[in-house]
Amino acid sequence: MRCACATLVAAAIPSALVAQIRASELASVSQTVDGTKIAIEYSRPRVRGRSALFGTKNIGWDEVWTPGANYATSLETNHDIKLDGHPVPKGKYSVWMVVRKSGPWTFVLDPRPKLFHMAHPDSTSSQIRFPVTAQVAPLTEVLTWSFPDIRAGGATLAMSWVKTRVSVEIEVEPSLVVELPSADATPFLGRYIFEAMTKEDSAKKHQDQLVVTYEKGTLKGQFDPNVEFMGKFALIRIGPDSFVPGIYDEKGVMYEVLRPDLIVEFKRSNGRAASFEMRDDSDSLQGRATRIP
Repeated sequence: MRCACATLVAAAIPSALVAQIRASELASVSQTVDGTKIAIEYSRPRVRGRSALFGTKNIGWDEVWTPGANYATSLETNHDIKLDGHPVPKGKYSVWMVVRKSGPWTFVLDPRPKLFHMAHPDSTSSQIRFPVTAQVAPLTEVLTWSFPDIRAGGATLAMSWVKTRVSVEIEVEPSLVVELPSADATPFLGRYIFEAMTKEDSAKKHQDQLVVTYEKGTLKGQFDPNVEFMGKFALIRIGPDSFVPGIYDEKGVMYEVLRPDLIVEFKRSNGRAASFEMRDDSDSLQGRATRIP
């Protein structure tokens, strides 16, 4: 009986040892932008009362350092991207920085993602290297990677620790082409009487119009009277006569594409758009319109 209990205790020990408190706990953060996923995996060292870390025996000036701990911080992307304008093919990389007392630091991506943090890689032709600015920032107790800004075509990736912040700008490959040649846009231009199919819009359904224009290479639509949420929106082609709305912010930067939330399907007569239907992601009819002669 005692032998059986001893066996049970021995079997339980390895499982108990797996759960441990780490000085630098493992973390991850990811962001998807237009179908491109960028993921950071890293360990998070803490300041723990130390008055300085950069330029000391912990992280010396001109030293190659992984912004994390334990195994090197990694960056993985499922599509090609650009970081501060520098092409980064899809894949997984270890992340390093060369820290300097003055002037720009160097951001380094090494194609070997599984390196220990003390295995500082030498400069090689297979690495992606470019200068970055280390800015003075409010105290961050625990090293943090984040995406503080997101746009339709990219995002900002930032590393903050102690009183230092380093950020890089991400550009992703667009999944849709916003611009449309003038000859392709011309058949859709004009005014359309719009009839909403939703109950809440039924009282004004015969009053609305949709005005389709062509501005700076982009087909655009705007309801009259104006719909505040949509304003003047882009009509982005996804098929020969199919479009999805792209919504702009107050600065004229597109921040959302309503795909598959709304799809606008035009129908032609003698090569010219004569009407359209607007459907939602379940293919339910939301409205229809007829061109004003």
